[in-house]
Amino acid sequence: MKFRLAAVGAAMFAALPAQADLLGLTLASHIAQTNTDPKASSAWQGDLELRFKHPIPLIPNVAVGANKRKQGDAADGSSYQGELYYNLFDTAGLYLDLGAGYERWDSANAALAGSDNGEQVYAVGRVAWRFPGSGLGLESDLKVSLTDEDYKANRFRAGVNYELFDLVASTIDISAGYQYEDIATRSYSTSDSGAYLGLAVNF
Repeated sequence: MKFRLAAVGAAMFAALPAQADLLGLTLASHIAQTNTDPKASSAWQGDLELRFKHPIPLIPNVAVGANKRKQGDAADGSSYQGELYYNLFDTAGLYLDLGAGYERWDSANAALAGSDNGEQVYAVGRVAWRFPGSGLGLESDLKVSLTDEDYKANRFRAGVNYELFDLVASTIDISAGYQYEDIATRSYSTSDSGAYLGLAVNF
């Protein structure tokens, strides 16, 4: 009986999300030039994110980030994010993260937005795949709002990445692709899409 309980316990533990096998720190940034609907006179946005991963099973990894929008609409402003995520796969050139986060948004156009701030809880996923024997790969990430408050933001990105430098203690990747985003505030909604450029330093 003890053996059976131990076997069941081991099977349940093995089925739980696993973490990457090494400590890691990633600093990533993106800048996007997009077309908005309704049309804005100027349209750009940028973000900066710091992701920390560790090898301890069950305990989620942590990421923090900030985003700045200047699209000429009600969703302009700054937002700040905190995430808990699991690195489910990181081998054979394939990388997969799944998690959830909290975002707080501060409006630059409170009168237009109908609110000077907002917040949301969201789900996030990131996947990347490197062509075997090559520095070239594919990447995608998805952020989906899970709450229905005064602020909702969803985003999808897909593109290519390239390992520019492989140093002793770090790697430097560049990326480019397409992104789509939709944002709704209390009295206004907007969407934008266009090209992005990215830079990531992995320690």
